[in-house]
Amino acid sequence: MTLAGRKRLYTTITVAGLVLAFCVGYVLPLDRRLTTFDPWQTGDWLIDFSAGPVRRGLLGEAIFFFVSDGSSAVIVATLLQTSLALLLFLFVGALYLQSDRTPAWIMLVLSPAFLLFLPLDTLANARKELIALTALAGAAYSYRLGRANVGLWLAFPLFLAGVFSHEGLIVTAPAFAFLIWTAIPRRGAWPLLIAYGAATLGSLFLAVLRPGGASAVGTICESWTSRGIDDCSGSLSTLGVPLEVMTNHLWNELFPTYWIYLFPAGLAVIPLFAVRFLPRQWKVSLLVVAACAPLFFIAWDYGRWLFLITSQLSLLALARSKDLRPLRVPLFGAGLFVLVWGMDHWAEPIRHGVFVRFLNLFVS
Repeated sequence: MTLAGRKRLYTTITVAGLVLAFCVGYVLPLDRRLTTFDPWQTGDWLIDFSAGPVRRGLLGEAIFFFVSDGSSAVIVATLLQTSLALLLFLFVGALYLQSDRTPAWIMLVLSPAFLLFLPLDTLANARKELIALTALAGAAYSYRLGRANVGLWLAFPLFLAGVFSHEGLIVTAPAFAFLIWTAIPRRGAWPLLIAYGAATLGSLFLAVLRPGGASAVGTICESWTSRGIDDCSGSLSTLGVPLEVMTNHLWNELFPTYWIYLFPAGLAVIPLFAVRFLPRQWKVSLLVVAACAPLFFIAWDYGRWLFLITSQLSLLALARSKDLRPLRVPLFGAGLFVLVWGMDHWAEPIRHGVFVRFLNLFVS
């Protein structure tokens, strides 16, 4: 097969994979999500300021500003989640087309720790990290096109909304700082660094000064009930759980099983070595991992945190694709990596991959 023929084959495989992944992760569950309140996924987006300014409440306050009843809020939140996911997939697809489109990039884009994680775990694919990752993907695409300054300013409002809607998203700040520092002359970089830094610190201060608590949860729950939402469990309930209770459950109940997450963590970095982002960019990679590290000590969703780390590093690798010379990976090897494994966002460190799940459709 000629080089041009191989490129067409690789592009067809990747684009088809992205389309199928988006359809399975977001199109097929859409009808159920539009009509059903999920206390974890939808509830995460509807925490509001009924009890005054509180961490994670900005987005819910904005949604309830435009709609007053719970069923309409569920629809708005679901459409927002789906739209952000669509943008994320489109940006990654566009970034892939800007690469040399070898099997190594297929491994990265369709990694079960990156975009393939989203359809493989539909119980955790509509959380607020979509906001920051979509902003980062847009910034990465503009970076790849040589328009980083414009892209990073356009991404800033989304980053701002993200960190004030979930304080955990401040861990993505180093990835944005890397794009700013490596693409923009210092004079133009400082305003961006100050803007992103101020948003990060503001979110952190809000989380410390207005963390929530049982009283705030009760007030928000009453507001939800008046709007027709009668389930205050899930994400809202965790707003009132003391940190020591969460950490005790993590370390006393979930370990030693959670050590198994080291296995998917090891698999997740293979594409980054295959495209030679690692070890070349080890400094920013270490910074991204260090920023996310506290999440592993205080919260249970280890699969989500691995996805968050892998996604950031994968987007940075795609942004720098013109400077990278990937290893020669056989298409069979890339396919094997993509299809045979998966991970859950919590509790199950290793799950069946796409291939086994496909076979189960005919066996069950």
